[in-house]
Amino acid sequence: MRKIIFLVSLLAVVFILNIQSAYSIPAFARKYQTTCNTCHTVYPQLNAFGESFRMNGYQFPKDDDEQTKEKPVPLGSEAYKRVWPDAIWPNFMPGSSPFSIRGRTAFTVSTDKTGSTTSEFGMPALQFYGAGVLGKDISIWVGAHLFENNEPGSIDNFFVKFDNILSDYIPEKLLYIKVGQFIPEIVPFATNHRSLTESAYAFNTYDPSMGRAFVAGHVHGAGPFGIEKFQLGVELSGLITGNLRYVAGLVNGNSVAADNNSSKDLYGRLAYKIGGLAFDGNANSGATTQDSTNNLGETSFTIGAFGYKGIGTNSSSEDFDFYRAGGDVNFQYKKLSIVGGYILGSNGVADDMKYSLYFGELQYMIYPWLVGLVRYEQANPKTLDPFKQIVVHFSSLVVANVKIKAETRLNPEDMKNYNFFLGLDFAF
Repeated sequence: MRKIIFLVSLLAVVFILNIQSAYSIPAFARKYQTTCNTCHTVYPQLNAFGESFRMNGYQFPKDDDEQTKEKPVPLGSEAYKRVWPDAIWPNFMPGSSPFSIRGRTAFTVSTDKTGSTTSEFGMPALQFYGAGVLGKDISIWVGAHLFENNEPGSIDNFFVKFDNILSDYIPEKLLYIKVGQFIPEIVPFATNHRSLTESAYAFNTYDPSMGRAFVAGHVHGAGPFGIEKFQLGVELSGLITGNLRYVAGLVNGNSVAADNNSSKDLYGRLAYKIGGLAFDGNANSGATTQDSTNNLGETSFTIGAFGYKGIGTNSSSEDFDFYRAGGDVNFQYKKLSIVGGYILGSNGVADDMKYSLYFGELQYMIYPWLVGLVRYEQANPKTLDPFKQIVVHFSSLVVANVKIKAETRLNPEDMKNYNFFLGLDFAF
């Protein structure tokens, strides 16, 4: 039966292939010689342990040296520490290539309000990812679309993260500093790099200047403001307690384009987790680490609050103040996951530039290799009628690093208006 499923999956690839980037890559599986499911449910979605691994600078939250199976390459002798500053502080680099390659192409079928149906094969894209630890508590992440739509691609994530800064003087895990280009960590579902769906969360991409239109795709470039877009700047994060985490950042605020004003944008987030695996990698009362590192999930509840304030520039080169503020929840009960969020936003003081938006998503792990979800999103521009979207998605692992996925995007006010795709996702 499994061979039949695999053959059917390969036939489906003839019609559509869609590969999505992830915030945990096979380079980590090679480093620790462990399965992808140590950190993922169905990749690229992270489980509780994977989130703790990511927050801790792509290191195991506990006993990282013991868990590392690849011997690193030393850059200097440990004796150099005793004579510093008269010697370069010793360090090390990964013992093998910390790189991964992924490709992407697509075939989509969609209809519009007139009932007209269109379909197309997408141009192929080639993606490159590299991540690792450069010595104790210095981690890096680089990512790029090498080619996209038959044109040279662009850099996406490109940052250095300094972990456990000043840990000799302040509590461990209290201060991490990320410098470079990254997606501001305002909400946990702020990036398609860690979500299952092809359709971006409207929560992260909608802007009041768009009126009655969602951004459905994976959008990072120029255009209206979106939480999901890459920014240039610096971000602080850390754990106040094992269950209480903060994030604060300062960025240009103009995505990856050259800054168009001298002001900088500010943002922040607080999140608190009850039950399951705490942010620091320790199991909370009544939970076990094993529950949080497999596809059976955990029982936990996480609540977060966030805010973003910046200055934008319109087409007439006039500056305006804008903000985003809201909250989110994540309830996990073994195989069941319920996520939701509410956001308020405004671009300036005019009523037509104000909105609210909320969403709810239910996800269920049918088998350890098969997950399904449904998401409802509704935007409420202040001067326009609300508009809505439903996303239905299934992901199935053929093996740990090969995945089939199917998704449809529906307008509940006009069910004839839909978008559908079927795809294969793999990583190595």
